[in-house]
Amino acid sequence: MKIRAILTIVISILVGFVFGFLTSGQIKKQEAVKKHKHSFHEMFVYKTLGVIEPGEAQKDTLLPIIMKYSEKTMVLKNKVSSEFDSLIHEMSLDLKPYVSSEQYKKLEENELRLREKYKR
Repeated sequence: MKIRAILTIVISILVGFVFGFLTSGQIKKQEAVKKHKHSFHEMFVYKTLGVIEPGEAQKDTLLPIIMKYSEKTMVLKNKVSSEFDSLIHEMSLDLKPYVSSEQYKKLEENELRLREKYKR
């Protein structure tokens, strides 16, 4: 009788953990999708306004300034991203004579992965 009760409790706890992990994963996934759904400009403005917490009267004055800097930061982000791509590609070419073909293939795969990661 006691074994049955203990077994029921243990199984209930395990099922609870499984549902908790699954629910937590789904919530985190939805949050990530929400963040990536917005453009860089929208997120920049949203986060900046969140830090400042302006009143309604201030928003009309601050929004054009924030948008101007949002555009400038986007240009800088794109420039850095393209320079990063070039630098990583240059490194791969410099390493090519010193690594095996299998190692070079891994290096190229890593280069593609980094390129995709930093394009966002």
